Order: sequence, then C-alpha cells, then structure tokens
Amino acid sequence: MSRVLFATDLHLTDGQGGVGAFAADLEQIRALVPDLLVLGGDICLWQQSAGDRMQGLLQDLPFDIMYLMGNHDTDRDGSDTVFDRDFSTRYGSRNSYRQLAETEVIGLNTCRLQPWFDDWRNVRAEVGDSDLAWLDTTLSGLDRTRPLLLFVHIPLATTYPERRGADDDTTDVWRVTNADAVIERFTDWAGPIVVGQGHLHENEHLHEHGMHFVSVGSICGRWWQRGADSRCTDDSPRGWLVVDVEGGDIRLDYQAAGIDAGTDFRGEIIAGHGTNRQQLNLFFGDRLETVKIGIDGGWFALPAPEAVPVDDTFFSTHHWTLPADFSGDSLQVRAQLRGRAWEGLVEQRVLSP
Repeated sequence: MSRVLFATDLHLTDGQGGVGAFAADLEQIRALVPDLLVLGGDICLWQQSAGDRMQGLLQDLPFDIMYLMGNHDTDRDGSDTVFDRDFSTRYGSRNSYRQLAETEVIGLNTCRLQPWFDDWRNVRAEVGDSDLAWLDTTLSGLDRTRPLLLFVHIPLATTYPERRGADDDTTDVWRVTNADAVIERFTDWAGPIVVGQGHLHENEHLHEHGMHFVSVGSICGRWWQRGADSRCTDDSPRGWLVVDVEGGDIRLDYQAAGIDAGTDFRGEIIAGHGTNRQQLNLFFGDRLETVKIGIDGGWFALPAPEAVPVDDTFFSTHHWTLPADFSGDSLQVRAQLRGRAWEGLVEQRVLSP
C-alpha cells in the first residue's frame, strides 16, 4: 500500500495564523505513517518569517514531502518571471513528480501572477505554458494504467465560484481558467485518477471527465476570521486528506485535526442555517452518495443535499436536511462512502465552531 497525505492552506501568519496548531497537526500526521506528505500551498510567504517557521517545523520528518505554491506564496513585488522566487529558493520547482510503489503522484502549479493587483487578486488561476510543457514531459514516460494522484492549489474543477456568486472578474481567482488544457492530457489515462485541490478551505466532490476532483478542507480553518481554532468555510473541522492506494484502488478519507485517527468522527447534527430543520453535516460527504438515517426501526433515505448557506458568504455541498419531525441529539447513519458501506452514530456538534 502507498499512503499520501494532502495538507493544504497552512497560513503560518502572525496573530491569527496556525503556527502552534500546525506543530500539533504534524504529530498526528507522523502517526499516520505516510509515504509522502503533499503540502498544498499558502504557507504565507507574503509574510516575512513564515518560510523560516515552516522549514523549522518540517525538520527531521521521516517521510518525503512535496510542496505546492499557493497564491499567498508569491512575490507580490516581483515581476511575472520571478513571482515564485522565494518559494523555489526554499522548496524547489513549483512542479513535482514522485513515483510510489502503488501510484504516480504529480504536483502541478496553478498560480500565475497578476502584478497589476496588490491584494488577494494578485494571482490568476491558470496553468502557464511552461508548466504545461513540464507536465507533457513528465507524462510522456509514465505507465497510464497505474493510479494517478494529481495535486493542485487552485482547483481545476469546482462549483465554488457559482455558489459564492463570483462575477466574471473574480472567477479567475477561484478556478483554473484553462483547466481543459490540463484535463485533456489525461483523456487516455486508463488507471483511476484523483485530483486533490486546495485554496477554497472546503470539502467538495466532483466526478467529471472520468476523474474524481476532491477539494479539501484546510489546515488553518477560516484563519482570517477566527484564528487557528476556527472551522473551514463549509463548517467542516480543519484537517487533511488521507489517500491509500493498493492494488489499483484509491481510498479517500478526511482526517479532522485534533481527533484521534481511531475515532469515527465523520459528521454531526446541527441546527439548520436559516431554517427550523436540523441538518446532517457529513464533513467529507459526496452528494452522489446514498445516505440513510435510522428512525423507528427503519431506514429513511435522505434527499440529495442542495448547496446551503453556512454564513452570509459560503455555501456547503454536504449538509443533508433532516425530516421536519426529527428531534434528538444522535442519529444512526448509513452511507456509501465512495463505494464503501459505512454505518455509524452521528451526534450533535461536539467541536466549537
């Protein structure tokens, strides 16, 4: 078996940043014994000392590390040709490849500088010509029957801009504008493909073009609002993706930070946002899954979730609305988690928001 962990959006900043929290997270990550840790960007190299903090935390870890550059890791004062100068000096090329026993792993840059902006819009979501050329060279020597894990910072596929109500001038910040140019390079890949994505601080599953696109909750939660103890934008606990590959099969799980790996903590019952109906929040839930709840000795299938607001700005894709007559502080749940049956007890919220 090959195990890969994808931990993204660290934001190791002063004040509300997650330096202390990430140090504890690394102990959990170490206990999972990965073959490879992929750090998905937004270390926050905009801020002086963030890189030093990062390198200090990662000393002497007993596994390989792959680094992706995030939009907060660019040189905001530089030109388009040197925008990754600090990142590449510390961590090497912004594109990476690893071959593990059971899978191919690629880290692809999806950030391109927009130097005319000096704020959060300074990076456009685009795979540049040189990055595409690197991808072509890398793919030319690979066995296309093997499983492939592709990791990016800004997503290739997501419904986030539409759910957030982004206009044409800002959609290019949230989703890769030339994603088709990347996806078409995998049309003849016979093995399974999972694309791990960061940037949005939320969990979302999309199944398109024969690929499974997985946006993943962040290490730092919603750091810009509530600091290191906050949840992600979709009301999931902060955490990371665990990918196990064996015999051509890719298994995915989301590990909540601060929760023991042996604890079956997949969701919770919460009060509905803007409604008197309670909701079942399955943190890593896929809206295509069949989800049933046990009531009065029988099993009731819940309608597929619609995007629901978790605050004034963000909408979640994995909140199932419970029946109007449901009341209680726990619920037995059955789900098909990416083709695997799961049954467990879900209780009312146990973590602070």
